[in-house]
Amino acid sequence: MELKRQKTYKGVFDRARDELLGSAMEEKFFLAGLRHEHTGSGMRVHVPFFDETILFSIPGFTFSSSKGANVTLVARIVILHYINTASGVPLAGEKVAYGDIPACMHYDPVFEKRVLKPLVRAFGYDRHAFLDAGRSLGAREEGFGDASFTLFAFPKVPVTFVLWEGDTEFPPSARALFDPSVTGYLPLEDIVVVSKLAAGRILKTAMKNFAEEV
Repeated sequence: MELKRQKTYKGVFDRARDELLGSAMEEKFFLAGLRHEHTGSGMRVHVPFFDETILFSIPGFTFSSSKGANVTLVARIVILHYINTASGVPLAGEKVAYGDIPACMHYDPVFEKRVLKPLVRAFGYDRHAFLDAGRSLGAREEGFGDASFTLFAFPKVPVTFVLWEGDTEFPPSARALFDPSVTGYLPLEDIVVVSKLAAGRILKTAMKNFAEEV
């Protein structure tokens, strides 16, 4: 099953790569807010991705992280999809829930299960650990709920996570908020993927912070 999934992802990556190669690439980089430079054999593109920068080369499409981390195939796909989808539409400066994004309402239960529930399980009664994880990732603190912060998945894709702590009357809950322009930078299915990647980074960072305190 894992091999089949990898083959599927490889096909998605290849299509995204070919789409980029067939486009006006430098215009796409500009619309996505990315820096690039020409090299002797092609181009090198700098992609701010959460708290790191991913560099990839064209035409070789080799990827590396400024933190020395592995750049997964899923991350590579999302990066190419971001560039290919980038429309240059300005951020509206507003925040909408996933279910309020056009065409996403029916997938709200999936989003809740994959993205929000793991955060609620981990931080539902510990907003301080939630905020500490956000700070460690370079997030911008917000004033929503009991704790909230914004991560930039890409230069034009802010994702705001909001936590309400549980108490004797109400269970804990969480939400993810997006700028309405998000559909001008990511395919609908990638909004879930990027949010899941963000949640995973928050959880991993919180675990690292906890281990350092013990």
